[in-house]
Amino acid sequence: MGYLDRIYEQTSEQPSFRSEVTEAVVRFPGMPKGYGAVLDLVSQAAEAVRNIENSASEAERTSYQKIELAEKRIAELEGELRSAQICIGEARHKFKEADDAARTGKSRLETAERKICELEMRARTAEAQAKENANALARIEEAIRTKLLEKRIPAHTARLNAN
Repeated sequence: MGYLDRIYEQTSEQPSFRSEVTEAVVRFPGMPKGYGAVLDLVSQAAEAVRNIENSASEAERTSYQKIELAEKRIAELEGELRSAQICIGEARHKFKEADDAARTGKSRLETAERKICELEMRARTAEAQAKENANALARIEEAIRTKLLEKRIPAHTARLNAN
């Protein structure tokens, strides 16, 4: 025996399929008075469920839109990341080239400094040799003068004596 059959037995009225609708609640004739409140609560519950479904549907739409925006942003950020990685790679390559050039330059500078030291030593040695040669030349010149004077003085003395 169904729910409506019990209602009709209790009221002892014959069922009529004509109903009246008030405030979105369908009231059947012959329905006991206490059940109207139950029907109102069921109607309110149905309305609440519809509101929840509508809210859930709207939230779902909003969520999908947010997901689409997030996916687009992720794609943009991934593109930016790839560009940044390319720039970093190029910068690393340039840095390595610059580092290699600096090392080569440093090596050349060290070689040049060693050559300068060698040349300075050679210059000092040459300068010392030049001074020694100049002194030797001065001694030779002095010896030549002395010899020449010795030869002239006896000849000059002999002429003086002869006069």
